[in-house]
Amino acid sequence: MTTSFETIYERFFRKVEEDLDFFEYYNCTPEEAMELATEKASGYLEEAVSTLTIRLSGFSDVNFYDKNDSEFEFELINTEIEILARMMFYIYLERDFAKLKTVINSMTSADIKMIYSPANERKTFDDMLMNYKKDIEAKITQYLSVDRLTGKPKRIEYEEI
Repeated sequence: MTTSFETIYERFFRKVEEDLDFFEYYNCTPEEAMELATEKASGYLEEAVSTLTIRLSGFSDVNFYDKNDSEFEFELINTEIEILARMMFYIYLERDFAKLKTVINSMTSADIKMIYSPANERKTFDDMLMNYKKDIEAKITQYLSVDRLTGKPKRIEYEEI
């Protein structure tokens, strides 16, 4: 059994569905726009796989690099799909954080004062990112503490001396 990247993209797309800019592109058909969104998601997935592989190094029963261009060579469980989709969403949010700085730099001080406090806006967004990252870390820790197929807690067997 295998798991297609499309399965993970669909989970990720549900997380960004309210951001119409992610799915709409100037002078593109809906099909072309979806192709571009999938191309972006592909980059996020590659980054998420790299990060997750490093994080799970030596602790996981599977190798997330065991994949080809369109699917993993093994069947991912729902928890793995969710962790990858959340990591992709986090990467997507990090990109927005960089955009926030660009928007602030393009405004005059009068514009900024009229709309919001940039320091407060950045802090709020940064706090949200950190909380989301902590949530992902908690899910990874929980994932590592159970058998991926049975969901039963892992046990350490100590040999008697």
